[in-house]
Formats: sequence, structure tokens, C-alpha cells
Amino acid sequence: MKTLSTIKVPRQTKAILWDMDGVLVDSLSLDLWVVNELLAKCAGKEVTLPRGFIRSIFAFDIPKFWELIFERVKKEFNIPISAIEQKSIVKTYTALRQKSRFPVGAGVESIIEAAKRQGIKNAAVSNNPRQEVEEILERAGILEKFDIVVGNDALSDMKRKPAPDIYLYTLLKLGISSNEAVVIEDSVTGVEAGKRAGCYVIGVASGGTSLEVLQDYSQYCNKAYENF
Repeated sequence: MKTLSTIKVPRQTKAILWDMDGVLVDSLSLDLWVVNELLAKCAGKEVTLPRGFIRSIFAFDIPKFWELIFERVKKEFNIPISAIEQKSIVKTYTALRQKSRFPVGAGVESIIEAAKRQGIKNAAVSNNPRQEVEEILERAGILEKFDIVVGNDALSDMKRKPAPDIYLYTLLKLGISSNEAVVIEDSVTGVEAGKRAGCYVIGVASGGTSLEVLQDYSQYCNKAYENF
């Protein structure tokens, strides 16, 4: 193993494959604030979904994220939200994401720079479309630090995490084998995707999943950190 700032990676590592939401940038804070605000505005009364629930679905892409929220609201509060209202909420939420400047995850930049000094490439790999990922990283001031950015629209038939497709595609683009890559994720679906791709997987409890849960998924997660 060799040290990159606050983490250790296998000696043969040639690239770090970073998840974006909850790892590279703190977008969870926006979700925890805005979800209940948008729901209350639509329903005309207070609608409060637990922070734990929002965090548990944080890793999903935007359509699935909101699908699960609307299902929970209908079941728990008996508030049916029409298709038109759902579309409006998702549109407003997406616009907020597109103009927000998310803070960079603690310790992330020092790890990236340490990797660069040792000739290790950095890739941003996200369940979101590539253009959106690039815009978010650019506003955060770290886009130029990455050798490649891969979104869920890289291939028309790409399956979403926990399928390994997006990581296998990234390995192919980088021209490296799975045992030469380290995946850094914050969710169970993410660490599973990385492990199914054959990579060494690091989990960090900075987004969708607690340290205890990541440690419980040791079959997918080689090493878990509370933070960097």
C-alpha cells in the first residue's frame, strides 16, 4: 500500500475513480434543505421527510430520487402529487442544482494533488449526465483537476449503479485494468458498483451512507473512512 494524503491505496494504482455527489462535492446539504421546502410549497402545508430517508436515497439519479420521494409522500401523508406538479418540482430542483456552487469535500483536493504527484490519474464518475457533472465541478473550481469526466449518458444502454457499467467504461477509456483502479464512493450502490467492476473500493461516510453501514458492506468496501 502507498499513502496519498489521508488515504492508502494499493501500490499498483494508476487511477482514482471519484464519485461526485457526496464525495467530490457536498450536494447533500442542498437536498436536506430543499426537498421539504419544495414539497411544502406544492402541497400548501408542511411536509417533512426525515433527513435519514433523504440521505438513504441520495445516491440515486434525479428521476429515481424524486420518484421515491413522491411515493413516500403519497403513502405517508396521503398527498397525491400530479404528474404536472411532479415535473415542475423536478425542474425547479434541477435548476437549483445547476446554479448552486457546492463546497468541495474535505480532504479531496489534497488527495487529488498527492495522486498527481505520483503519476496517478483522477476521473470523476457520476450517475448524472456528463455536462451537468462538468458544470458542477467547474463551479466548485476543481474541473481542471480531472483527466476524464464520465456521466451516465456515456453509452445509451449504460445501466446505473450498482451495475458496474460506468466504472468498466471508465477503465476502458483510461486504458487500465480493474486492479489498477481505486473507486471512492459514499453509498452502498456505489461501492457495490466499484467492487463488481473489480476495483479496490474506498467508502467515505460524507454523503449517502454512515460509516457503520459502509463497514457492514465489507464484501464490497475494502476500506471505509468517516471522512478525509
